[in-house]
Amino acid sequence: MRPRARSAWVLLALASGLGWASPARADDPPPAPPSVTELTPPKLIFGGEPVYPASASGNANVVVEAVVGADGRVESARAVEGAPPFDVAAADAVRGYRFEPAQRQGKPVRARVRLIVAFTEKTVPAPAPTPTAPEGPAPVVPAPTPSPAAPGTPEEVHVTGRRYETRSPTEHRMTRAEVRLMAGAFGDPFRAIEILPGVVPTISGLPYYYVRGAPPAAVGYFVDEVRVPYLFHFGLGPGVIHPALVNEVALHPAAFPGRFGRYAGGIVAGETKEPSAKLTGEGLIRLYDAGAFVEAPLAGGKAHVAVGGRYSYTGLLLTLLLPETTIQYQDYNARASVELGDRTRLSLFAFGAFDYASDKKDGKENVLFASEFHRVDLRLDHDGDNRSHSRVALTVGLDRTRIQADRFARDWVVGIRGRHRMALGKSVEAEVGADLTVDLYGGDLPSIYAVSRDEYEQLANLYSPRTETASGAWLTALMKPLPGMEITATARADVFTSMGKVAVGPSPRLSARVPLRDKVTALFALGVAPQPPAFAIPLPAVGYGGLPGGLSYAYQKSAGVEVLLPLGFRGTAVGFHHSYFNLRDVFADRSDADIEAPQAKNNGPGQAYGLELLLTRKMANRVSATVSYTLSRSQLGSTTTRPAVINLFDRTHVFQAAGAVDMSHGWFGSIRTVIYTGWPKQDDLLALREGRLPLFFRFDARLEKRWTWRKSGYISLIFEGLNVTASKEVLSQKCSTDGCKNDEFGPLIVPSIGVEGAL
Repeated sequence: MRPRARSAWVLLALASGLGWASPARADDPPPAPPSVTELTPPKLIFGGEPVYPASASGNANVVVEAVVGADGRVESARAVEGAPPFDVAAADAVRGYRFEPAQRQGKPVRARVRLIVAFTEKTVPAPAPTPTAPEGPAPVVPAPTPSPAAPGTPEEVHVTGRRYETRSPTEHRMTRAEVRLMAGAFGDPFRAIEILPGVVPTISGLPYYYVRGAPPAAVGYFVDEVRVPYLFHFGLGPGVIHPALVNEVALHPAAFPGRFGRYAGGIVAGETKEPSAKLTGEGLIRLYDAGAFVEAPLAGGKAHVAVGGRYSYTGLLLTLLLPETTIQYQDYNARASVELGDRTRLSLFAFGAFDYASDKKDGKENVLFASEFHRVDLRLDHDGDNRSHSRVALTVGLDRTRIQADRFARDWVVGIRGRHRMALGKSVEAEVGADLTVDLYGGDLPSIYAVSRDEYEQLANLYSPRTETASGAWLTALMKPLPGMEITATARADVFTSMGKVAVGPSPRLSARVPLRDKVTALFALGVAPQPPAFAIPLPAVGYGGLPGGLSYAYQKSAGVEVLLPLGFRGTAVGFHHSYFNLRDVFADRSDADIEAPQAKNNGPGQAYGLELLLTRKMANRVSATVSYTLSRSQLGSTTTRPAVINLFDRTHVFQAAGAVDMSHGWFGSIRTVIYTGWPKQDDLLALREGRLPLFFRFDARLEKRWTWRKSGYISLIFEGLNVTASKEVLSQKCSTDGCKNDEFGPLIVPSIGVEGAL
């Protein structure tokens, strides 16, 4: 199943984009009614410059409604008035603000506030700086009467509830606005997760990662809490959710929120954006695919409908260049929602993806990979009093994979989940939830007379009809004993059944954020993560029946520090040690990738440990930057027949650096560098300091030119290239008396020319 290397021409360029934006203003509310006369509103103490959208022109004000927690952090933010693309940029900016929390009778409380975020296009040189430092907090400007340019008078501050999602201290979150211009990500938030520390690639460019030593099959993927078999199209394809629908992507490497479980590695969770109050749309045509997305409010804003999708015509291009090869993919996303009241929303979200790859030999088509999945999620959300939130949902889905000999594996998925969050006091919140997933597996088996008995038993284990269930329940308590301090404790347990076998997997978790100084916070995370037996390569509808070998377990430990640095930089340093028991790794031999190979055996105890460094700067003063470094070691423990060895896919050093520069007049450029050490040589696994394959270096670049039209629309021409240095990756090395010869992969080059537009 190893993909073939393809060489291609590369476009390499660098330049930059448009605009300047002013900081936000928090307007004083009008006189409060008697019910909130004792409430002191939040006070803005830290707010960086919002990003002036590269596609925009002119000045604009956006009213953003934000929920400010009792610790002063923004829990959620959404634009309630304002036109695209300013509404998205304003909400993204407010999410990074910090406040002195609202107070009632001298005690911090959770509150909702509306702010005006003002955008001003830079047409003349900026005035001389004021004595206030540019990194300081944005001023709170009283406004008894609204500015004529303001789209509306901000409402009074009032205590209320809006859905608040539990977050883990060592998680990483990336919004679409942050990664849309990242070189090599092709505007896709899901593909950008590879830049995060702790994520170790298998092969450059392919979306299969180790996370803190856990193999790809141990990493769970979710979209709006719905489990999906994969987030990326086959090979180098984009994400399966249209980027215009994605609000943010989170990587949880340890101590996940209670609603996630059943994976021993990390969790990658995508979250869709809130419905837009305006008609919005996006379209993109590239060398190899085309996509579109449109969203519209209905019934005076009480209902919303969004539709999007992508279609690849890679097969047509390859037919001209490589007539023996076919690669296709497509996806669709559709969402409808209706407000059943001021605090209740009913949503229906349908999405799916299809991938197909084949080649021809002697005039006969050989299917290398054919997979699809579909999901329909019906969800009801309700915001109650006293910061409470409830959600119930029903999910129905279908997974299918076709492998050799035109055999299909199928899995009908039915799931139900529910959770309720409530306040148990002024500094304690709790969430209780439960979920149940039923998988109805089936497949096409060959005739028992067409294969050997051993082969038939192996295939029957993968494709025979069976019903599996996974049910879980959790209780999470979020405690805030002091301002800025958060302690999250979760008790979760899952029950797995398959072919008459039952296994119970406890999953306790504990994490904390502890402020040490004004801009320094300590981070801690502990957790236990069980997982049922998983197929080596994560494929839809393919897995082991009967829970062979029992559950796998990960014991996760990490500690670190987060520091707010000058010039808008934020840095984190986290040390981790994860222990793995009964976990199946990918292959005993890197060259062995046979789908129908005998069932993988459990590895002995393993471990991964290391240090993760991350330095980020969101777009401000026309420059953004992300630098990550992972120093780690992944080892497989000893067994009765094998001593302890280094993991075949271990990479000691992984370094990435990305930057973007906005240089006005619609030009925007970004670059990224990827460097990592090679795998251990298979003949020298016992060597800790020697026996490594050569390191790999890759350079990505992106150049964009935008033209605005009408009030907020734009048309953009994008040149982008992954691995513009045409670097080859060494997969193995064979030595003889005549010397050593490298087995190289690549160069894997992905050039892209595209035209993007938005309403």
